[in-house]
Amino acid sequence: MLCGAAVWIAACGAEGPTGRELGGSSIPEPPGGAGTPDDTANDPGNPAQTASSELRLRVPDGTRVTLDSVRVSSGSPAVMDVQSATGPTIVVPRAGAALVSVVAVDEDGEVLDASTSGAGCAVPALGEERVLVVPDAYASIQEAIDAAAYGDTVFVQPGEYHEHLRLRSGVRLVGAGAAATVLDGKGLGENLIDYTGAQNAVVRGFTLRNVGRAEGCAQDDVLACSGNWYAAAVYADGHTLPSNDCDRPSLLLTQSVIEGNKIGVMLYHHALAVVWNNVFLHNTHAFVANHLQDHAVVAQNVFYGNSAHALAAGAAELDVLNNVLVANGVALEQEYVQRGRVRCNVLFDNDSTGNVIVPGEDGNLVADPLLAGLLAGDFHPAAGSPALTAGCLGEDEVESVAAGAHGGPLGAW
Repeated sequence: MLCGAAVWIAACGAEGPTGRELGGSSIPEPPGGAGTPDDTANDPGNPAQTASSELRLRVPDGTRVTLDSVRVSSGSPAVMDVQSATGPTIVVPRAGAALVSVVAVDEDGEVLDASTSGAGCAVPALGEERVLVVPDAYASIQEAIDAAAYGDTVFVQPGEYHEHLRLRSGVRLVGAGAAATVLDGKGLGENLIDYTGAQNAVVRGFTLRNVGRAEGCAQDDVLACSGNWYAAAVYADGHTLPSNDCDRPSLLLTQSVIEGNKIGVMLYHHALAVVWNNVFLHNTHAFVANHLQDHAVVAQNVFYGNSAHALAAGAAELDVLNNVLVANGVALEQEYVQRGRVRCNVLFDNDSTGNVIVPGEDGNLVADPLLAGLLAGDFHPAAGSPALTAGCLGEDEVESVAAGAHGGPLGAW
């Protein structure tokens, strides 16, 4: 059951719980429970696989949750919204939006379910919703992903892993928390997580690090060559897919640390993504939308110490909202035809703001965000930080959400 909206804020944030440190290592238990591969889960004739034009989330029966959502429509600002709802099944209309992402968060800030989809695309109904645990039941992360059905969760126990993963549609890849579950590229120029061909995928609770430079584009300009010449911690390529909009890859990336990579995130040609409540730390290029020609949202993240770019975008409809950008090379560089909104960001000590952001306009503020424990890797804003109040106000003049990775309902990590 979906209740009335608490806040409607165009292209900014919404009021939600304050951040806290989670233990993070407990295995999620969706209604389907833990399990092993089930042949009926992938059976196209299974009634549970009937497609729907709405997003559906499941939480334990009777559980009261906060729904944190972002909705993008062509030519309009992204709308970030907070609502309340009660389980077990929550139905979210998409109403013609080009990109919608919804996350259900319980009263303790724990993420219970999430879904992301493009415009007008049929979404398979949720089935049993099993939890496939690595390494308890599956020796490798990829083995668990390959065994997962739409709506299943692959839960990765604490540890350091050295795999290069291909995601599948509707599969939630969940770590035990960014401080506990690490996917390390060992300096190789290969993608760590590739969601090409996967729709409505989720990646949450990882540190993704140490991806090197790919052998391809000879130039250091990350927008000079086609996106498939590069490697990144998170990557997708939509240019070889059929023209049907519903074949575009789509991903929610949240509550993760993307650290020490040549490129953190690379979206290429119709690869949709909502990048929400993450920390991008000491990458060369943190986030890149290369010849995207489509929608993406980068909201409530921290970009710190990324030597060349915090964000670089070419031909992208990109909304950049409520982020904290500190000590980067260029905060935001855009090339070619651009749409989208750049609003309500806090910038400090970057070499350049880039060719788009005008400090003092559209809610963008230059000020020290006073990150609480920077030397210890704590990116929460300290008391008195301008990031706590830098977001835009809603139509009803409610208090804005804190900017950065620990603002809003998804900030409790």
